[in-house]
Parts: sequence; C-alpha cells; structure tokens
Amino acid sequence: MSKALLVGLPTAVVSAGLYGIAPLVQARAARQEEQSSGLGLGLLAHLVLRPLWLLGLGVEAASFLLEVYALSVAPVALVAPVMALDMIVFTLLAQRVLGERISRTGWLGVASMVTGVGLLALAFARRAKVGTSASTDVLLAFLVLGLVFALFCAFLANLAASRGTVLGAAVGFGAAAGVCYAIATLATRQIGLAVDERRNGHSTLLDLLTTPTPYVLVLFSVLALGLQQRGLQGRAAVIAFPVTSGVSAFLPVTLGLTLFDEPAPDGPQRVAFIVAMVMVAAGIAALGRDRGAANRSVDELEGATAQHRSQSGTESQPATDSQPGLDSAGRPQAAGEPTGTDSVGDVVARVDASQWATHTLDRKR
Repeated sequence: MSKALLVGLPTAVVSAGLYGIAPLVQARAARQEEQSSGLGLGLLAHLVLRPLWLLGLGVEAASFLLEVYALSVAPVALVAPVMALDMIVFTLLAQRVLGERISRTGWLGVASMVTGVGLLALAFARRAKVGTSASTDVLLAFLVLGLVFALFCAFLANLAASRGTVLGAAVGFGAAAGVCYAIATLATRQIGLAVDERRNGHSTLLDLLTTPTPYVLVLFSVLALGLQQRGLQGRAAVIAFPVTSGVSAFLPVTLGLTLFDEPAPDGPQRVAFIVAMVMVAAGIAALGRDRGAANRSVDELEGATAQHRSQSGTESQPATDSQPGLDSAGRPQAAGEPTGTDSVGDVVARVDASQWATHTLDRKR
C-alpha cells in the first residue's frame, strides 16, 4: 500500500474532522454579534476579540497543517473529497450545539459519503501520485477569476439577505466561500508540494515567498472566513456549510486532474473513483436537503409560536411575578407550555423537540 493511503488518507480524515468542529465553535461566537453585511470583514474584526472564536481559529490552524502534510504525500483528487467529511462532523455535532436533528435522508447522506471515501481509497490503492505545481500565470488567473466570482456571489447573497431569503443568502455565501476555500486548497497544495521537494532536498520553503502562493492563500483564506461567518450567522449555517463543502471538495479535484497532471485511476479503479465521486456528491446533497428541511421546519414553528404569543398577548405580560411551576397569572404551568420568561427560541426548541418525538413515534408505528 502506498504512503498516500497509509499516511495521507488518515491525516486528511483527522484534518477534516477538525475542520468540521471549527465552524461550530465559530458559529457560537458569530451568533453573539449583530447581523453583519458585505463580505463579513467587519464581522471578522469583532470576532477576533472573542476567545471562543479564536479557539475555533486555532482548531482550523491545526487542520491546515495536517492538510498541508496530506497534500505533500497524496494527490488532491484523493485529499479534497475526503475533506468533505468535515460536513459529517459538523452535522452530527450540530444536533447538540445548534439544536438541529438529522432525518433519515441525512443519515443516508452520511452513509453515502463514508462509502464514497472507502471507494476513493480503493481507487487510489495502486496509483496515488502527486502532480505538478501550478505556474505563476495559473495562480494569478485563479486570483482574478476567484475574486470576481466570490464578489459576484457575495453581492447576490447580500441582496437575498436584505429581502429575507434565507436559502438564497445561504447558497450565495456558501458558493462564494467554497470557491475561496478551493483556491486556498490549491495554494495549500503548492505548499504541500514544496514540503515534498524540501524533503527531497530540491528546494527550500523560503522559495515560496517569491511566488504568489502564500499571498493567494492568505487572501482567499481571509475572504473565505469572512464569507463563511456571514453564512454562519442565523440558521443559514445549516444550508451554507454543505454548499461550501461541496464546492471546495470538487473544484480542486477537477483542477488537479486537468491542469496539474495528476494521474487519474484507470481500469476498475477508475470505475471506483467515479462511483466514489457520485456517492460523495449524493451524500453532500442529502445532508444539504436534510439541513434545508430542518431550517424550514424551524421557520414554520417559530412563525406559529410568534403568532400564538401575539394573539395571547404573552409578550407584553411581565414575568417578574411568575413562580416556578406557575404561569404569569399564578395558574399551574402545564408541561411544555411557554412561560413569561421564555424566549421565542426556547419555545421553538421545545415545540421542535415535541414534534420530533411525535414524528418518531408515528414512524415506528
């Protein structure tokens, strides 16, 4: 078995896991800030002062170092799809951190992605070599085209956000961040190849400072972070993240096989590679659909709860005289009934949990 599978694949899996944890930590910090606008750079300026967000950034830094090493021994066509596993970690942990729940479609998506990664290992079992470095002209082309695309998507996403279209804003920010992360991945690949050359004594890492590589990496990483934080604000996080993962996973694969001379699997391995790509894509789509359905359910529940509270006038009633177990009028409090001290989010979470339990029981019958 090649070093790409023995070392590169496990390293990429661990890196993906850390990448999945980091956005959840950052989302907790991002939601404590006021709704931002534009590219999210102003939001970043506030978030860098929050220890919780910096912790998430530290986790991302560790993920980046592992990704560099993985790309130094394995082709990007193998590493990039594996990095999409961060979406599974994000979705599983979102149950606890963001209060989301995974449907049967979501679990099928998880299984599809895991199976796809297993097929990737089979596809690259015989041949898993890294390709050539990108030229300066290619990096500059990525710089210009990537910026144009990211700015265009961000413009459409901000327009959708101003109109209250959560799905449109999430897809726009997710696509923009995904392209930026994909270009950052290609710059990371350049660093990984430099590490491999340094290992063989052919060059030094300082040589990279004379190329666009580190500057492209910093620019698109910062831009991707800002765009991702915009997508993480509010419930759009559960939609934006799958879009980001999908774009950032498949764009580097395409470029690696077409522009950077990475050998594609042949024979039966090529079939396994194609099926693996389809299964990873299907898994991402299934998890995205699951998260989108969860988002719509919360919207409907929150709207119904807000309407109920508006009709009953509970929002205007003082809660200071309420006692534990009693409502604001002094009557015994029914289980699951909103109290005067409940926020809308608390009510929605309780109703959501109740409806989820009912749905599960009905499905078992």
